[in-house]
Amino acid sequence: MKLISCYITGFGTIKEWSYDFSDGMNALCQENGWGKTTFSVFLKAMFYGMDYSARTKMLTERKHYMPWDGGVCGGYLIFEAEGKRYRVERSFGKTDKDDTFTLIDTNTGAACDDFSQNLGEELFQVDRDSFEKSIFIPQASVSTAMTDSLNAKMGNLASAKDDINNFDEALNRVSEVRKNYTRRSKVNNGKINVIKEEISRCSEVIDKKAAILDGYRKQFDKLEEKKKSLNWMEAEKNRITEAIRTQSKREQDMGAYRQQKEFLEKQQEEMNVLDDFFATGLPSEEEHAKLEDVERQYDMSRRTEKDLAIKLPPEQQIKKWEDLFGDQVPDEEDLSKWKDMSVRVQELRMQGEHSKLSEEATAQLDQLKYFFANKVPTEEELSQIEKDVVELSRLDGRIVEQDENYRNIKARVDMAQKTGRTAGKTAGVLVLFILFAALLLGGFSFRILAPEADGSTIYQILCFVGAAATGVAAIMQIGRIRSLHRNKQEDLQGQLAEAAEALAQSRETREVLAIRCKAFLADFKLTPADSMQQMVYEIRVNLDHYVRLRDEEHQATAQTTDAVEEMADLRMELYTILDRYAQVYHMDLYHEGNEADLLEQLKKDKNAYEEYIHCRKQLELIRLTMEEQKRLLEKYLGRFPLEEGTSLQEQLHLIRSKRQRYGQLQEEIASLQEKIQAFAEDNQVEEIALSVEQLQEKQVQIDEEIKDMQKGITQDRESLHQLSVELDGIEDAENRRDVLLEEKAECDRKVDLLTKTEEYLKIAKEQFLSTYMRPLRQGMEHYMAILDDKYKDSVKDMDFDITMDLSVQVLSQGSTHSSDYLSHGYQDLVGLCARFALVDVLYHKEQPVIVLDDPFTNLDQQKITHALKLLADIAKERQIVYFTCHESRMPS
Repeated sequence: MKLISCYITGFGTIKEWSYDFSDGMNALCQENGWGKTTFSVFLKAMFYGMDYSARTKMLTERKHYMPWDGGVCGGYLIFEAEGKRYRVERSFGKTDKDDTFTLIDTNTGAACDDFSQNLGEELFQVDRDSFEKSIFIPQASVSTAMTDSLNAKMGNLASAKDDINNFDEALNRVSEVRKNYTRRSKVNNGKINVIKEEISRCSEVIDKKAAILDGYRKQFDKLEEKKKSLNWMEAEKNRITEAIRTQSKREQDMGAYRQQKEFLEKQQEEMNVLDDFFATGLPSEEEHAKLEDVERQYDMSRRTEKDLAIKLPPEQQIKKWEDLFGDQVPDEEDLSKWKDMSVRVQELRMQGEHSKLSEEATAQLDQLKYFFANKVPTEEELSQIEKDVVELSRLDGRIVEQDENYRNIKARVDMAQKTGRTAGKTAGVLVLFILFAALLLGGFSFRILAPEADGSTIYQILCFVGAAATGVAAIMQIGRIRSLHRNKQEDLQGQLAEAAEALAQSRETREVLAIRCKAFLADFKLTPADSMQQMVYEIRVNLDHYVRLRDEEHQATAQTTDAVEEMADLRMELYTILDRYAQVYHMDLYHEGNEADLLEQLKKDKNAYEEYIHCRKQLELIRLTMEEQKRLLEKYLGRFPLEEGTSLQEQLHLIRSKRQRYGQLQEEIASLQEKIQAFAEDNQVEEIALSVEQLQEKQVQIDEEIKDMQKGITQDRESLHQLSVELDGIEDAENRRDVLLEEKAECDRKVDLLTKTEEYLKIAKEQFLSTYMRPLRQGMEHYMAILDDKYKDSVKDMDFDITMDLSVQVLSQGSTHSSDYLSHGYQDLVGLCARFALVDVLYHKEQPVIVLDDPFTNLDQQKITHALKLLADIAKERQIVYFTCHESRMPS
């Protein structure tokens, strides 16, 4: 069996992509994210389809490899099996009901039913799980494991798979029946455990019997105590009711008196608070008014200080002014004098500039001087180079014509050589050779088939003579044709040599002219152009312009001498004065000539600096005044316990309001005390123990207690009834436990029988499977010796074995360990060896395709080299599809 080609319409990130498989090794090296694993899963899906489960919420293989753009998922795969070639076409939807399957015989192009949609199981004789554990080797799962399908396949029992399934089904049924008795699960517990749990529950109920009896007695005693308490509460309630009636009559006369006393207590409490506030003494009205006036002045000073502070320039500007003026600020007379000198310098500068060339003309002249820096050509030199450039252009045209003529002759020579090689192979020569073969065959036929027939010898002689004559004629014809072609070819070779000589001569002449022209042009700063004619024209135009501008410059120079001398003296005097200011402004007077701008800025800074000095003096005076005002306020306010975070005005207002309230309270308390004393003397008032409100509150409280007590008595009665019911249930639990103990004994006997039956079935299966374990172990040792040099040594640190469930065990120092104790790299190594050994055992006749998705990532370089060599050897007998993401793991 082998793969021929495939086409992926859409699968994961791969779309509209095809691949042709070759015999033996098919290695693909692509970067991460290209879709190597996607491609390998596509191959598996072509044989086995894709699983679907509506219950799982995890990312299934079907969801994972649906095209990201929502397009069609699927493709086709062409393969060869049992001498026929097929094309399997599959498409996959969101569920398995949306999937399609078509199998086409490529020889006829029609659909066929040689295989069903269970193509993988019918072709490889293993199910999907077994395929993934044998010939499909993904990167993340190199190790393998036993399945029922592998059991049947390894024992050469593919035709008896139903018997294996029946055996496993019987074993599963026995195990399931036993688990129905012994299973421990919160959802579906076994029968024995259910019985045990029920026995345990019955025992728990029975164990509570003594405690429940004791609780019943205590609950009865507690109920009697509550009944006595209830009787006392009802008597207390009647007493309080009578007290309320008597007290209500007395309090009708005492209402006003009590209200005055309560109001007096509140007033005295407020007075105590104010006494604490004015602990250092009550300020006079004159003192407080004076401090309020200080606070208003302080607030005005603070606003003035804030306005002046806003007007102050930033520190950087102040420092700049101090650096600019130092200890001396120039007066208006100095600034006026310096401005007049600046105006005169400007007039002299303008006078000199009018006598010069314009800026544009000066710039053009500078560019032309740079252009002719190496050489200014004479008229004779420029005329000669113009002629040479024209001749060079003419030679270019001639060379093109000669080169085309040479190519045509060369093509004719090549055609003549091809015709010469086929000379002698004309139709006439072929006829002669056919006749020669026919006569020769006829002569041998008479000699072999009818040697004794009449006239056989004559026919033989005629055939052999005719064959000889025909062969000679054919050879002579070939010689004549070849002679004609040879003469024609010699004539063409002569024409080709003449054309080559003429072309070489023209190219040599052109090269001499080109060197001379390039040498001339190299002396000038030319802009790139398409031809030398354009460059020579540029030199001609620039030369004329350069001569004209150079003459104009000589005429202007003579007119500016006097103005320059006066301006130089005046500038020197002015710049010497302004130099200290130019340094602060970072101005270059000598090169920029911006003395007018400097003087204008200097005047602005002088005015601003003088304004700053005045503002600063005002600010300092105001701040001194504010410090004195604040000191007086803080000293006064510090006498009182005021809250932090409030303004001075709010604090003074609070002191004033409290001072006023203090005077009011003194008058109100004195008046209340007089009224209360007069009422008490007139009515002989005695203190009352409890008021009506207090008695009513006490009555409400005892009503709640009576209600709670009645509720508690009802609950205790219900508890007594519940305890009585529980005592009846305990008797039922004792009877039920006896029945359950008998049922458990019967279930234990059945479980013992089922356990022994299961053990005997497993022993029989292990004996059956042990017949094919030897070739599997030998195959693994063979591959381990190839991949690991240390495994070839006579004394090995460890050995390996495969169990009947295809798991690998490590044998070292007399003990057995799981392969999980090995490093990831060595786990992959032994897993690969187990895989290859399993494939050898599974497949003897039809060799399957082995798919490997980068399984060597955890191996070191030496073992990777051995593994790639092993793959090359296996590829001689089996077709391999190998994916990797790194060149170091690619076969050579």
